[in-house]
Amino acid sequence: MDHLSEFFAAVVAGHHARVRQLLEADPSLARARDATDATALHYATLYGHRALVSTLLAAGAEINARDGSHHATPAGWAIEYLREQGGLLAIEIEDLLFAIQNGDARWARRLLMRHPALAKAADRHGKPLRQH
Repeated sequence: MDHLSEFFAAVVAGHHARVRQLLEADPSLARARDATDATALHYATLYGHRALVSTLLAAGAEINARDGSHHATPAGWAIEYLREQGGLLAIEIEDLLFAIQNGDARWARRLLMRHPALAKAADRHGKPLRQH
């Protein structure tokens, strides 16, 4: 396995000690990119390796680097993963609640079509939106 592949494999697996060793030997790895033009920070974020995220940032990883496939930042990868699991942003929930409270059925339908998980969302007090 080459140096770069070993580094990315260690990041994906969450092997913090090995990632630190590899970064000490070659600090440029913090900004290195794989075949899809993604950085180690993309993978550390995607897999929830918080300590690795901190290590990579301290080593000079670019926090807003964009990958080559989707032009997404590491934060975008994390959000997309959570969206696949049904995750929503608080503002999306608040927007639907606002539409419901103001009788804007057209806007509520649009939000629900865009984010189907909103149908099961609750307000900040835990009350399901469908009960508003």
